Amino acid sequence: MKFSKSLVTILAITMLSGIAMARGERDHHKDEFAPMERQFSPEKMKDLGLSSEQISKLKALREAKREDVKKLREEMKQAKIAFKEAVRTNASKDAISQAYQAMMDKKIQLGKVRLENLLAARDVLTDEQRAKLFNKGQ
Repeated sequence: MKFSKSLVTILAITMLSGIAMARGERDHHKDEFAPMERQFSPEKMKDLGLSSEQISKLKALREAKREDVKKLREEMKQAKIAFKEAVRTNASKDAISQAYQAMMDKKIQLGKVRLENLLAARDVLTDEQRAKLFNKGQ
């Protein structure tokens, strides 16, 4: 009897610690691009001595992709909801796998758009401005 209680206790602790670790990892990897995107915030851009042409180009870049990013985020949100629903219901393994793949495809699409935007914004800056911007936060 004592062995059974010990075994149950060990299993419970192992399961709970695994859940806690998984949650911590999920938050840690939540958004890989965010730190780089924050480099291009208006506050960080003030001290770079941007020309009016650079300011116009950066603003146009932001505006051009705003709707695409908004649409992709909504599609990713819906795909995530569909995946969670598939897991919670009696959906087949294939249906769950397809829902998961759809969710991941949207995440990848969003990541690509964000990377393209980041690279396009970076290309507007001079080498000196880039160096100043990216060394500023470190």
